[in-house]
Amino acid sequence: MIKDVIIVGGGPGGLMAANQLEGKKDYLLLEKNEKVGKKLLLTGGKRCNITNTLSIEAFIESLHVKHKRFLYKALQTFKNEDILQFFKQRGLNLISENDFKYFPETGKSRDVLNALLRDIKPNNILYNQSLKRISQEGSLFKLETKTDTFYTRNVILAVGSNAYPSTGSSGDIQDFAHMLGVNTIPFTPAEASLYIKDLDLIKDLPGLSMTTTLKINKDKKTHHGDILITHVGLSGPLILHISELVYHKLQVEPVFLSFPIIEGSFDDALEKGKKQKYNLSQLLDSIMTKRLSKHILSLSNLENKSCHDLNKQEIQTLKNLTESFTLEVLKVEDKEKAFVNAGGIDIKEMDPNTMQVKKVPGLYVIGESLDLQGPIGGFNITIAMSTGFLAAKHIKESEENK
Repeated sequence: MIKDVIIVGGGPGGLMAANQLEGKKDYLLLEKNEKVGKKLLLTGGKRCNITNTLSIEAFIESLHVKHKRFLYKALQTFKNEDILQFFKQRGLNLISENDFKYFPETGKSRDVLNALLRDIKPNNILYNQSLKRISQEGSLFKLETKTDTFYTRNVILAVGSNAYPSTGSSGDIQDFAHMLGVNTIPFTPAEASLYIKDLDLIKDLPGLSMTTTLKINKDKKTHHGDILITHVGLSGPLILHISELVYHKLQVEPVFLSFPIIEGSFDDALEKGKKQKYNLSQLLDSIMTKRLSKHILSLSNLENKSCHDLNKQEIQTLKNLTESFTLEVLKVEDKEKAFVNAGGIDIKEMDPNTMQVKKVPGLYVIGESLDLQGPIGGFNITIAMSTGFLAAKHIKESEENK
């Protein structure tokens, strides 16, 4: 039996493609796990940040990748408004938080998966079908799993990257690409936590979170958001957002992250402290939590003297610690433990208007299997769904024109 289309991978991209093909093409979706959407269920703290409010231009400009314009056609064809409408038609409203991120109204990623599955006929998904080999026989693709062999005219590869292998994203796209002579970019961590070199600088602070503005080395650009101090380094939304930048910078030079741990100026706080006749401990308690205050006092190696008795050098030490707390990055978390990876199929191999590999007609690649990724904030699920939609749309239109 020869299928019109076989989709490999049941994440948001693969499921979106299946929705577009349902009832229009004879297709199968091969899923290597016992169920689809394993990674989707974990995203956004199991609440699933699906998309965001950004315009196409703003969305593209928010990406760190050099070839970000590649996504213009996919986003234009299936944009955030279309994603909202897709889920609304399936009984799931999306609501925005902070006028930016869209989450399901129910707050459950399970409902996102159920909406994606609602219109897909159960017998169009085959589970526990881990693809082992893909090849071409004339105008057909031959797909071999551990137990079965399938033939199809078109293939959509939606197998993800190497992030969270336990969910099925085990980097298989690299092997499949090489079987067909398609170039790839090695996977590297994109959304990941950071390890810090000198743990004494944060040893008393695990669990502490704050909203701050951060600088990487002496870059002019600043990055604003929430960070979380862990027992080995830094995490939180802001850290995940910049981790890809940090990773690439680490390949060529040491990386230092600097950020204020107080609001406002230390000099202003010091003047108020002098008027209140504070000692140093009381001054620090007045501008930060007692836990952080105790830690900063310890790091300063200063006596708990009166604010009036601090000399210029001691004041500068305290200014550095409070206005520009600096940590050297040891490494970025491994790609397997990152939420998202950079790398995958080289974009130069792809037609952005169809999501088809230029030199292998009938082979489509979508989502995180491509060397395309975004920061946190619904970017990656949007990319997966938009590219999946575009690939399925092109297959339908190509078959109709034959």
